[in-house]
Amino acid sequence: MTGAEAALYLGLVTATLVAMTLGLMIVFQAYRGYRRNESRRMLYLAVGLGFVTIAPFGLSLGFEVFAPLVPQATLVRTSLLPLGSRVLEIIGLSLILYSLYSSRLSGSI
Repeated sequence: MTGAEAALYLGLVTATLVAMTLGLMIVFQAYRGYRRNESRRMLYLAVGLGFVTIAPFGLSLGFEVFAPLVPQATLVRTSLLPLGSRVLEIIGLSLILYSLYSSRLSGSI
């Protein structure tokens, strides 16, 4: 790995960690809203935001840590990792929609 590649990789990891930190802060605030108001809808919102903002980044970072142990790392990196990230985002967005449109849950946002 050349110096330029190392710098780009370090920049990517730094940006990922910053994005995960911001996502954690948002999820924490939503969770505090759930605890303060005892609103199940706010809990679904917090979990959905976690799936959208934190889980895909965590999946990517986790893969990079364990990539040397994966036999077909190229296949995983090009096909399965993006698919896993999209599935996590779909789950998160579904939870957010459920929190916004469910009238059967007690509490309010």
